[in-house]
Amino acid sequence: MPGKRSSEWDRRTLQRLLKKEKKLCSVPAAQLNKSHLAEWRDRRITEVLGSSVGRELDAISAVYRVAIDEWEMGLTVNPVRGFRRPKLPLPRDVRLMAGDDERLIEKALDFNREIAPAIVLAIETAMRQGEIAKLRWEHIDLEARTALLPMTKNGTSRKVPLSSRAIEALTWCPPPHKGRVFKLTQSAMRYAFCRVRDECGLGTLHFHDLRHEAASRLFEKGLNVMEVATITGHKNLKHLQRYTHLRAEDLALKLG
Repeated sequence: MPGKRSSEWDRRTLQRLLKKEKKLCSVPAAQLNKSHLAEWRDRRITEVLGSSVGRELDAISAVYRVAIDEWEMGLTVNPVRGFRRPKLPLPRDVRLMAGDDERLIEKALDFNREIAPAIVLAIETAMRQGEIAKLRWEHIDLEARTALLPMTKNGTSRKVPLSSRAIEALTWCPPPHKGRVFKLTQSAMRYAFCRVRDECGLGTLHFHDLRHEAASRLFEKGLNVMEVATITGHKNLKHLQRYTHLRAEDLALKLG
């Protein structure tokens, strides 16, 4: 979309709206109002999570902002502004129990040689699944122990430090060590993770929960908020609060 540095998700969202939401997209931009959006929202919420509906509304709103500010189409009103969005569920509070990560990795090594290092990287670096799937060998500096993410969900690049365990996991990846680190697509990676997770009896665990686990472990290691944000890429420090479910047992040991 001109004027907006869209991520792959943004582009897919707009493409899906144009392809699947014929009724909504057939309304002229100048005539689209909150009633149209409400009808679409109430149907869409039966298909996907409220957070997904919210992001789709963000994509629509972004189009209007650019159209009003830059395209000079005569539009003056963004119908998404002030529109009531679906109520978001409470943030997930999921932590791995002792031994869960070892079981996941052991089962992953038996199932698929690529999903095991992907799981380790998620736990050790707090990278998103999409960021891991797009990793390239030329962006990994084993000597400096860093991985460069040229474009992230936030629209900026990020350099992620790699722990010794993360470095070791990268050696599990089959050669050649050129181009993409993982030959699995993001959807194939998700499928492989779900298979491994189910085999371990962790059916409620999402891949994104590993990012949550990683951020929590970084705090437990004593890193401060700014240090953790540098690793995770969070722009709003308040968003880190949902990742900092520190174990009461660990805090009790610190209290003495």
